[in-house]
Amino acid sequence: MKVNFSFKTVSILSIFLTTLLLSALYQNIAPARPPILPKKIATKQLCQTAAKFTVKIISGESWGTGILVQKQENIYTLVTNGHVLKDKTEKFIVETGDSQQYQASLLVNFHHGQITGNDLAILQFNSPKNYPIAGLAKWENEERVMAVGFPTDVNVTNSNNGGLTCTKLGNVSEYLAKPMQSGYQIGYQLTIFNGMSGGPLLNNRGQLVGIIGMGEPIIFVNPDIYLYKDGSRVTESLAISSEEALDFLSSLSWAIPSETLVYLSPSGLELNLESLESGR
Repeated sequence: MKVNFSFKTVSILSIFLTTLLLSALYQNIAPARPPILPKKIATKQLCQTAAKFTVKIISGESWGTGILVQKQENIYTLVTNGHVLKDKTEKFIVETGDSQQYQASLLVNFHHGQITGNDLAILQFNSPKNYPIAGLAKWENEERVMAVGFPTDVNVTNSNNGGLTCTKLGNVSEYLAKPMQSGYQIGYQLTIFNGMSGGPLLNNRGQLVGIIGMGEPIIFVNPDIYLYKDGSRVTESLAISSEEALDFLSSLSWAIPSETLVYLSPSGLELNLESLESGR
């Protein structure tokens, strides 16, 4: 059987095949779409978000700060600094943002004060109420951060938030390649005060990227304040002179990364880092 193709038919077929070829080539060379990031939050809203999962930990006449990181039925899990609980034998009271108080039990203290330890502790309390929990994330390059907590100095306390204080957004100036003794690794340009230890270091998307707890030294500064877990000095690992390194390190406040908490969390807590595509 003889088949005749008209010029018009051949032209249409040629255009169709060319379109398919160009489409395939474009898919191979087109740049990948960037991930959909959680929306950045305004400073005021960021503080309001933090207030929902940031709690005060009261022990005797003193207090520190904690962060709600998990809820399983009526059991809430929170993280704070180990030094907030150090040498304290009395019961721990957790005060939530709605001024409710709960007796908390210590689940684990990660050996604060030991060379290989981390300045973290996990507590739990029981409540039928529904409190938000923090989303954990890894700090990403160039993200700005905010520190949150309950300072003991009334001169820096924000009375409108029940004593909760939020700093302005600041920059992370150093992320050490390995943690110092007690686990501190993120150095940022914000001032924290007594009572804020154990509070959240948030990125500008409202995610928990670190647990604050080591401020600028208020006594004589010496290189032995900044040591890695193997005992070596941090000042000798930076690409500047030891004197310049000490001035630089002591000008920063320090936090323990959220991924350290995830790594250390006991079996059953199921703490995970949020992906960049997820938001709160």
